[in-house]
Formats: sequence, C-alpha cells, structure tokens
Amino acid sequence: MLYDAFICHASEDKDSLVRPLAKMLRDNRVEVWYDEFSLGVGDGLRRAIDKGLANSRFGIVILSPAFFAKNWPQRELDGLVAREVNEDARLVLPVWHNITRSEIVAISPPLADIVAVRSDQGLEAVCNQLLRKIHPDGSPLIVARDELLSWGFQPPVISDEWWLDVVEASNRVPFHGVRVPIQSTWGSWSFPLPHERTVGELRGVRLAWAAMQLRWTEYAEEHLICQMTHPEKVHAFIKGMPGLRETCLDFPHILANYSPFLTLREFSGEFSDTFDEMLDVSVATAKRSLEGGIGGGAALTVDGDRPLCEEHIALRHATFGNYNAECVSSFVTRGDSWAPSYNFEDMHLLVWLLSKASDWVPKVVREFLISGFATGGVVSTVLYKKQGPLMDRLVKARPWPNDAFKWTAPLRQEWIELVKGYLTDIRLEDSPTAIGDRIIELGIFEKFLTGRKR
Repeated sequence: MLYDAFICHASEDKDSLVRPLAKMLRDNRVEVWYDEFSLGVGDGLRRAIDKGLANSRFGIVILSPAFFAKNWPQRELDGLVAREVNEDARLVLPVWHNITRSEIVAISPPLADIVAVRSDQGLEAVCNQLLRKIHPDGSPLIVARDELLSWGFQPPVISDEWWLDVVEASNRVPFHGVRVPIQSTWGSWSFPLPHERTVGELRGVRLAWAAMQLRWTEYAEEHLICQMTHPEKVHAFIKGMPGLRETCLDFPHILANYSPFLTLREFSGEFSDTFDEMLDVSVATAKRSLEGGIGGGAALTVDGDRPLCEEHIALRHATFGNYNAECVSSFVTRGDSWAPSYNFEDMHLLVWLLSKASDWVPKVVREFLISGFATGGVVSTVLYKKQGPLMDRLVKARPWPNDAFKWTAPLRQEWIELVKGYLTDIRLEDSPTAIGDRIIELGIFEKFLTGRKR
C-alpha cells in the first residue's frame, strides 16, 4: 500500500517525540510507516524498512544527537536522499529534536539548508506543519486516496497508472442508452457520480467514487452479475463492494435496472422498504396521470389502458403494472429508456428462463416472462446478429403460412449450435438440444413469419 510518510529516527527518541507524533499523524488520517505500527511478528526488518522507504511519499527525519550517533537511521536517510536524486523531488521533511542548527551544519551542511520543524515548538505545532506538507489543501488525488481508505478500499500508490484510468473514468458522460462511443459511457452497475465540474477536495471525492465504480463494473463483468444472477449472489455482491450498498439505497430505480428480480418481494432483502416506497410513489403518480388524462403507454398494456406504475417496479406490482408480457420482458433485458448498455439479448434471457439456472424464479413470473419473449420479435434480434443457412432461409421466406417453413436436419442442427452459443455466453451447461427444441415448440419462428410483410 502507499504510505504518506516514513519516520526515520533513532530508538532513543521514541518516547520523547516519535511515538506520540506517529499517533497524532495517524489520527489525522496520515498513513505512517512507523516500526511499532508497521512491523509484525516474523517480518524481516531490513526488507520491511526498505519497502517502507520505497513506498512512502515523504520521509520524516527526526534529526537529533542520537540520530547522528547511529548508523542505521542514517542509512535510511541515505535511501531517502537517493530517491530524491532519482525522482528529482523533495522528499525529506526534517524535524530538529534537541539539536541546534550549528550542530547540524557541523555534521551535514546540506541537511541544515533544508527548512525544518523544531520539536521545541510543541507536538501539535510539529504535526500541523507536517500535515500542511503531506496533505496540502486542494490535492484531489490525496483526497481521493483518503476517501477510498475510509471505505476500506486499498488503492495503489499515487504514481501508479491506475489513477490515470480513474481520472479518465471520472469524466465519462452519465448518459445511458445513447449512441455514443461505449468507452465514453459507464457500463452496468454504475451510478451518477457526485460533484461534477469541481476542483480540489470535491474533485477528489468524485475521483474516489469513480474508482469504486470501476471496481463494481469490473467485478460484475468478470463474475457475470447481471439480470439473470440469483438475488442472493446480488446481495452478497452489493455488500462486498465498498460504497455500493449506500449507492443502491440512494438510486433504487437504477438498482432495479441492474437486478430486476430484486424488486420481487421474496428477494428484496434490505431494500424491501425502499422498493415499497418506490412502488407507492409510482402507483400514485400513475393514478394522477390517469385522472388528469395525461400520459400514454396504452400499447404497452394488457387491455389498452394506461400503465398502473413505472416499468422498473412492474415486477413488484400484483398485476405487473398492467403491462403486457412483452413490455416487461423487454425491460428485464434492456432496462428503461436510459438504462446502461447490456451485453445480452432477448434470446439470452429466453434461453436462461428455459434452463435450470432460473428455477428459483417464481413460476407465475417465469411463465409471464417466457410468454413475453416468445414472440416473433426475438427472432428478429437473432437475424441482425447471426449469419448462416437458417438465417438466410428465414430472411427469404414468404409470410406464414404461404411459405410453410420446415425444419430440415441441417437447419435444426444450425439452430442447436446457435442455442449452444447463447448458453456459453451466459455460462450455462444445460442441453442446447433440449432448450432449442423447447424454443421451437413456443412457435416463435411461425410468429416471426406470420408478422412479416411481403
């Protein structure tokens, strides 16, 4: 990890200055490498000290008669001076303790030429002067580092290129679903960042949250935390990521996009009250719109009436918000209008719903969503992405039933291979033949051909 400062001292000065100074600096959120804090049983002394010297931003050097009487602390000082020469930076922060300038000049004139802090000014004064150098006002990276540490997030050293990625990420646009380069926008499990267009300390806080969001999105992508993930695993993910739980509570409507099944009452967990409140507000808003003759969405509902709540909370509603199955299924795949881009298509979700991996989904919800996906539209999404004899045959086919589409052995085998690919994408090992046949039985290809224009 990164240390703010390495304390170079003689053991004779521990009681009178070094130990209380190290504690006071630590109380002020300075990461100090100090032997009593940093060394454990079994640690190699020389290697541990060398590591502290190499990974500290500054070296606080307690210059005293005892310091100059010993070789070991002077060796540490030599290491700091070597870093100064190599990095072309001022790292040494001298503290004069029971020693005069003339005594230091007699031993090391270059050391006497560095502005120092005098211990006879008092412990608090020494600490404050060091803090002004170690934690200068308006240093965003230091603020970001401290913010991350306060959340239990261990960042790399400030000089690591990882921080460049964080700075770049903090400037990404917060829009979702817009046709802009994907590298310019946040992916899944990202949320609005605080303090846009700020400098200094507030910018540091924004950088810290950008860093945490990078971890959330990278972990979610690596471990496939998505719409199809079991809620127990989602809850564990949320609790295990620094700052994510608090952010989900602040933005429950975005959480509902990332994990729509979390809105089901049996899976809401600690977010149950939040989702209840969100549903109540959504229902009340829909009711006012209905009474005022405002709003649309008739094409999305079962009986042509207006929706009874918003899409992102429809799964929690007793009648799915009066939305038709195709509308709710589409939300589960793509989220609402400004949802982030997902890597999965309707066919991925349909394959998953027909697999053993979705057995935990309540039967009424599962069948409702399957009926929503079992439309001709799901075939259209495949046509745009895949190529081969099957796709060519479907493209050229006349509307059903004028051109009776028939499954030949080669076409069926091609379809099974496509299903196998969808299973691989979502990391499932179910039988592609069994799931492929079930999808055929749903009649989605006939529905696709029936709806085609000549």
